[in-house]
Amino acid sequence: MSGAMDIKPAFQAEKVSGNFYRMVMAIEEDVRLVGNGSVEKKIITRKLVPVRQEFNEGWMIYFPQGHSMFVAADDTDQLRRIGVLEQPALVDMNSGEVVPANLHLSPKEIVERKSNNGRHRSTGGLTQVLEGDE
Repeated sequence: MSGAMDIKPAFQAEKVSGNFYRMVMAIEEDVRLVGNGSVEKKIITRKLVPVRQEFNEGWMIYFPQGHSMFVAADDTDQLRRIGVLEQPALVDMNSGEVVPANLHLSPKEIVERKSNNGRHRSTGGLTQVLEGDE
């Protein structure tokens, strides 16, 4: 049935514990002094060095489209961006629209919503004349 709404949570999150690690990049700086006695110069070189960080808690996040991701529990900016720290929104899987939790549509409203597709009623021209808004 193509007119039916398929409403699911946007994601499901589960906190997991264990021994995990991630690779982060650190900037390593090397400063060399060059020159003769009266004039000294500093030559600074920087390079990115991978560093292994270990951590013990993370969030496994499952999405209804069939994919998942793992985020370290201490990465609060990423968790906040994804919305893991709040209650997940409900999503209509057919249209991708966020659905209010208290929404109960009749079959007529479902059809109107699907056929509207975000198009707005035109203004001016024949619409104005037919409605008598000359």
